[in-house]
Amino acid sequence: MLIASLSPHSMSLWDVKSKPVTRLHLERRLALLNDQDRQQLAEIETNLHWAKMSTENNDVEISIAAEHILQSLDKPLLQEVIIWRMELRTIMAAIRRRKLGKDAPAKNERWGYGQVVPFIRKNWQIDDFSLSHRFAWVSHANTLFIEDKSVELEKLLLNLSWEHYESIGHSHYFDFEAVVIYVLRWNIVSRWTQCHEQEAMQQFELLVKNGLGDFNQQAEINTL
Repeated sequence: MLIASLSPHSMSLWDVKSKPVTRLHLERRLALLNDQDRQQLAEIETNLHWAKMSTENNDVEISIAAEHILQSLDKPLLQEVIIWRMELRTIMAAIRRRKLGKDAPAKNERWGYGQVVPFIRKNWQIDDFSLSHRFAWVSHANTLFIEDKSVELEKLLLNLSWEHYESIGHSHYFDFEAVVIYVLRWNIVSRWTQCHEQEAMQQFELLVKNGLGDFNQQAEINTL
């Protein structure tokens, strides 16, 4: 009943212009979950929140929180979701650290999560950390990060998660896993539409600035 009450997501993230439902509407629907499922969903959302992709000082805390959630879950698909996102975050954290000129993390340092950690440590000076055989996007993400192309990088990471959730969710329609996948994709839509709003505001401010520049120049001419 919960899944049936939710508006479906678009197949392509780039076709999305607005959220399929508001957060308030979504929360009302999620109230149909039992207490345990609501708590697990909240923990998953909190740990995988997109704002944490850019944080620099809480890698350890996020890793510990992910491990705690994994131990509390008995659903393999949701465990895979968390591991996949944590490894993506670990790769981006490594790219960020390397650009800051930091050395490879020490062997006993807890900073990332997953099977990518030893690859990253061993191949610190290689652009893709020798991970392109598993993550084809790493080299491209590294280039975008180095060139400070934040919008393009954001789009890349959002679309990677969007397509990943789409691919693993095909076999789940009316279960808790389907609800979690729906909510995580809703968060991506929210992030993407927010990016649209920010870009629109930047364009507006640029137009205003350029317009005022023309106006000020004309005003100077008129005063001569």
